[in-house]
Amino acid sequence: MIVLAASDPHVLARWQQAAPAGAAVARDSASLEALLASQRPALVLLDLQLDGLGGAAAAAELIGRHAATRVVVMSREPDEDEGLAALRAGARGYCNVYIDPRLLEKVITTVLAGEVWAGRKLVDRLVQMIASSRPAPAGDDSGGLDALTPREREIALLVGKGVSNKAIAQRLDITERTVKAHLGAVFSKLGVTGRLQLALRVAARPDTAGH
Repeated sequence: MIVLAASDPHVLARWQQAAPAGAAVARDSASLEALLASQRPALVLLDLQLDGLGGAAAAAELIGRHAATRVVVMSREPDEDEGLAALRAGARGYCNVYIDPRLLEKVITTVLAGEVWAGRKLVDRLVQMIASSRPAPAGDDSGGLDALTPREREIALLVGKGVSNKAIAQRLDITERTVKAHLGAVFSKLGVTGRLQLALRVAARPDTAGH
């Protein structure tokens, strides 16, 4: 079950173009809480200006209380800091309230598949946070990167450290196009869908001391 949580009828009309048939609607925070308690929906699209919600801080509290439900936070004035705070609070996506319905379909599909949806700059900041919170171990890995070629593995580890494609290209003396080609192969071999998942995979590698 999907819930569209917005008070603005025009916003709801846009979202309903993208949502599967039968999606429930919550026009204020009280009705949203009731649906969360009784239906335990798989996904909620949450307008931060939902009547009675109380803004981003209240949205973070709601996400924390209903961790089993994936929430995509929808902002009328998207901001990187706001988006980062939402994702750190447990939101599974962050985007513009007025996103094109065709792209919103992709957001819904992506988040329901267990992935995170966010803009490129925001994903890069998250990758850098992951890298700084747990530096990748120095030794050989046993977390799946052994399936990669030496160059692919080198690039994967750099992405895991929060290094941009441009900086990787300069460091390895190759073109950005070549970096992108290697990353495409890395994503395919590891079964990940983007830089954020790759960074999480790299950060999750077990320390290899003593192996």
